[in-house]
Amino acid sequence: MKKIRERVIKGVIFVGIFFILFGIFSYILQPKNNDRASGMDQPTAYAILAEKENTIDTLVIGDSESYSSISPMQIWEEHGYTTYVCGTPAQRLYQSLDFLEKALETQKPKIVILEVNSVYRKYSIFSYVGFEVQERFPLFKYHNRWKSLTEDDFQKPIEYTWKNELKGFDFDRRVKSTKFSDYMRENKKSETLTGRNRYFLDEILQLCNDNDIKLVLMSAPSIKNWNYEKHAGVEAYARENKIEYIDMNLFIDEIGIDWVHDTRDKGDHVNFEGAQKVTHFVGNYLKNTGLLSSHKGDKNYDMWNDDLDKYKARINKK
Repeated sequence: MKKIRERVIKGVIFVGIFFILFGIFSYILQPKNNDRASGMDQPTAYAILAEKENTIDTLVIGDSESYSSISPMQIWEEHGYTTYVCGTPAQRLYQSLDFLEKALETQKPKIVILEVNSVYRKYSIFSYVGFEVQERFPLFKYHNRWKSLTEDDFQKPIEYTWKNELKGFDFDRRVKSTKFSDYMRENKKSETLTGRNRYFLDEILQLCNDNDIKLVLMSAPSIKNWNYEKHAGVEAYARENKIEYIDMNLFIDEIGIDWVHDTRDKGDHVNFEGAQKVTHFVGNYLKNTGLLSSHKGDKNYDMWNDDLDKYKARINKK
């Protein structure tokens, strides 16, 4: 009995030491700032962590359709509203939920826009489990950083200071045209959301409701990624849950999208010219909600005017 007790105690001590060392190495390997130079994954999206606390009116989450289509600085210039796009390539809904949770630690947006191309993205349960493990144990996510560790990684606290003057927007002037097709022709078919995607969509909705945030589902213009069957599936979910769904693919003429000049990759994403048109449409929608007020003239938002100057310098650069 005594030997068994000793083995149990040794086992507990071993496990305890293991987790202590695991935690120490996770902390050392975790980037101490949110910029690319520090090794941060997806720094543009995570730059929201450096925004002044409680200054973001609208948060946009989603995949590449989100950050290709909506320019927060244009919304600021036209309306005085603050917007940030936490979009990442091929973002899955569990990642959208994670970005929303992280953003809500420092921000209180009144509106969250979810670009819904990701609601039909398939993934395995293993990819989700792997994501959760990496988020909880940075050692797995940043293990390759050991080659670039500096003295700061052992001494400095984690402090997010890097800001992105585009506020998550991806500026791209390339033009690769495509022919218009009647991809949104109305029919009686509807694409069903998978159980996993529906679960995380429900979680995003619940988190917004718990924080008195208006959740808006939105589809960016895309001939390649969207069709009426997908529209019908999202519309059914929105109707069932009494939330607003705006499919810009139904307003191509109103927005003014020209698939000859306004796409960078043959109809997959809009380019900068197309994004300007989409952003103007989104900005007017935000205005019509009546939920937001202009911050222009408010000294607490002077940094947005500074970022606007940088934004203009960048888009006007030849």
